[in-house]
Amino acid sequence: MNDIPKIKLGSILISLLEPKPGHEQEVHRWYERDHIYAGCMIGENFFSSRRWIATRQLKKLRFPQESPITEDISQGSYLTIYWLLHGRYEQALDWSVKQVNQLHAQNRMEPPRTNISSGFYQYDWGSFRDDDGVPAELALEHPYKGVAMTFIDSRKDVNPVQLESQYRAALDTVQARSKCAMSLCLKNLPLPNNAPSYIPRIPEAITAKRSLLLHFFEEDPIDCWQDFIDDFSAILADTECADIVLAAPFLPTIPGTDIYVDQL
Repeated sequence: MNDIPKIKLGSILISLLEPKPGHEQEVHRWYERDHIYAGCMIGENFFSSRRWIATRQLKKLRFPQESPITEDISQGSYLTIYWLLHGRYEQALDWSVKQVNQLHAQNRMEPPRTNISSGFYQYDWGSFRDDDGVPAELALEHPYKGVAMTFIDSRKDVNPVQLESQYRAALDTVQARSKCAMSLCLKNLPLPNNAPSYIPRIPEAITAKRSLLLHFFEEDPIDCWQDFIDDFSAILADTECADIVLAAPFLPTIPGTDIYVDQL
């Protein structure tokens, strides 16, 4: 009999989608009522998930205006984040690809949307404001009022150890005076060749220098995001070690409702 694994965060699946105009509710309900479960959560090794949404008001707070993540930074209204068990990435990836291909065969991947940025990530490290706060494993279960994605590209010839030290120092400073309780640093993992073709492939030369930070907020990001990201980006700029290539805040969806869908 296989040992039951410890509940430890190892890898992360992130899906950032944009519904086609006129299909906002259809895509929202399909993902919430079918895909989040059929495509991931009924699978072994997935242990937590949560969906988020970006209203027009929040999209106005995104920057920079030109980003390598997407040609139009107003795209990417629906965000879903999944936690996977430590040490089970290969098994989860294999299951996920087969599952999605089977859902395609069953015509359960039809709602019209554009895949802006999706992929698996390795959880690298976390910055936590509180000594005994919410652990990373419970971040998607805790009722945080907002999350933000910050994609960062390191500059040429920056030592990875130095880079992590700079990121951590900047986050420690900002978190101490903000409503951001937790920031998790992720590194992109390669997709297999048999993954659906509509999922964007990112060249290794880019993933080698790119990190993704997930920030979790205790207040509505409308009220606290701008101060946080202004502070963080200013400190990061002073280090001259990296550049933010997309920063975007989101609100949690309220399951079973269409709240915010008319505000995209």
